[in-house]
Amino acid sequence: MLVLKEFGDKDNFYRFLKDKVGVFFREAEQRSYEGIHRVLYFENRQINPQVFFECARQGCLHAYQNENRFALSGTEAQIKEFCRCLSQFHKDLALEILQALINYRKKSFKLQFNYKILPLGIKTAIMGILNVTPDSFSDGGLYLDTSSAVKRAVQMAEEGAEIIDIGGESTRPGSQRVSAEEELKRVLPVLKEVRKELPKVWISVDTYKAEVAKACLEEGADIINDISGGTFDTKMFEVVSQYQCPYVLNHIKGRPEDWKSMTIVYEDVVHESIGWLWERLGKLKALGYKGQVIIDPGIGFGKLPEHNVEILKRLNEYKIFGAPILVGVSRKSFIGLVLEGLLRRKTEPKERLYGSLGALAYAVVKGAHIVRVHDVKETREFLALLDTVRTYGDF
Repeated sequence: MLVLKEFGDKDNFYRFLKDKVGVFFREAEQRSYEGIHRVLYFENRQINPQVFFECARQGCLHAYQNENRFALSGTEAQIKEFCRCLSQFHKDLALEILQALINYRKKSFKLQFNYKILPLGIKTAIMGILNVTPDSFSDGGLYLDTSSAVKRAVQMAEEGAEIIDIGGESTRPGSQRVSAEEELKRVLPVLKEVRKELPKVWISVDTYKAEVAKACLEEGADIINDISGGTFDTKMFEVVSQYQCPYVLNHIKGRPEDWKSMTIVYEDVVHESIGWLWERLGKLKALGYKGQVIIDPGIGFGKLPEHNVEILKRLNEYKIFGAPILVGVSRKSFIGLVLEGLLRRKTEPKERLYGSLGALAYAVVKGAHIVRVHDVKETREFLALLDTVRTYGDF
């Protein structure tokens, strides 16, 4: 019998070797890496190029260098051998590379806060959008009064949303900012009632204001979803560090009120956003934050349609943080532009369900753990099949 297989996952390759070939222990561990190809890139001004190339030679890696930019190409076993050599000269960098490999392979996570636990990985979690605003791009004005907002939250929970994300300020392109007082006036009554009605459901608050975040955490919110990554309010990191709550760290360029007029340029949107997220994450941890960070690449937040597609195509690169990944594509304008360009049909936000599911599917396959959506019922049914196929035999 002849079997030809290709593996992109260490654990699946390890299981194949053990079950079919009978390879165990150290031999299996070493061989398991051979089925995985990785490309490693880093920038470092201190490393000696001679050391870099010598260690690459010992690891049998393809190595590239241009000034302070370095790249390696090979299997994980080869990169591990490279790090063994590198540790004699640059121990910190070697450990950082090894940790990145560990992070990249991590499949499952667990959110834990306020006596609740949310496992992530086997089943994609749904974050249902609840905008209590008059001007959000898709559902503005629908849930302004508390009773209708609570009714919608209960409906989304019944349809399968594990998280309800309450937002009191629109951040659509061209939107204007509102005061913390106005935002709290919109959000707090809804938060309090939803907390009573749905004590076991996770509640996220979509805000970039530290004052709003603090007040909502005091009232039982579980997650702070900050579109600015702590850049719009310098006190935000202090608040989430004080409460040690799960925090969505979102990449953004510019501000919503300026996106329509600003020139948006990236040399490499994925590398730039990852570098930005590392910098923000370092500042957050420097304040003593030990909670669970959730990484959001910020689709639509200061990006052109091609940037959004590029992020989805390469979403797996954000796995380097070793943290859950959240993606929000639901009904966004870039989906409308793609549909218009390919199908010659203009769509309103509420008409973009299938386009949203198409973008969401690729994001989940590439590593998203949480999806932020308007259409909970349809998304839950869609994910039931997608998650079944995606995780079949892996857990």
